[in-house]
Amino acid sequence: PIVDLATGEIHHLEALARFDDAGPGGTVAMAEDLGLIDKFDLAVAEKALKQMRRPGFTHLKVAVNISGSSLANDTYVQTLLKLTQPHPEVRARLLVEVTETAAVGDLVEANRRLGTLREAGIMVCLDDFGVGAASFEYLQSLSVDVVKIDGSFIRDVVDNDRTRTLLGHLVGLCHSLKVSTIAEMIETEAQATAVRALGIDMGQGYLFGRPSAEPVMPVPATATAVRRRQGEVDGWG
Repeated sequence: PIVDLATGEIHHLEALARFDDAGPGGTVAMAEDLGLIDKFDLAVAEKALKQMRRPGFTHLKVAVNISGSSLANDTYVQTLLKLTQPHPEVRARLLVEVTETAAVGDLVEANRRLGTLREAGIMVCLDDFGVGAASFEYLQSLSVDVVKIDGSFIRDVVDNDRTRTLLGHLVGLCHSLKVSTIAEMIETEAQATAVRALGIDMGQGYLFGRPSAEPVMPVPATATAVRRRQGEVDGWG
């Protein structure tokens, strides 16, 4: 789960790939090396979309990862739009997180492809921001809605003044660009308090919940429950 740090409510969920309880790092690297990563990314997206269309989950908002390599051609974007075409309303509840596991080659073309997703109503996030050498180049070149700050910055945010100063300037930059921010790997209340004080919008980490095989649904506020029963689809808002 990713929570709204101002309210403590679940904002959306991230769909993660796991193999025998292990992370996807080795599999993703192999898929990138073999030129199969777009198929892998689309398989994850397709499974997430099926979950989002299940009865009882029609207001669920989900983030899926996409390797930079999947932006090397039009295949990923065209197929994702085709997958969502029968239920275009689901696009308003979908976010793609661009990872830095592989470098984005042509930033101009990548931005055009991401722009096509955004025009269709799908949100775009830069994942693991700050850990890769190209992070600021990506932020300069790619039109995105959200930046997810890498957990390595959050680990010592409570005790390291330098880290807090860097994060404060990053948050200010993102907000000036009208880009929302997520802090990942929040494990303690002290870390949550620190990132909240810096103005970071959302948080993710074991403090808020661990990965689970089935989505843990956020409890809708009373004011919106009636609208949802009537079939209204919530966007990111």
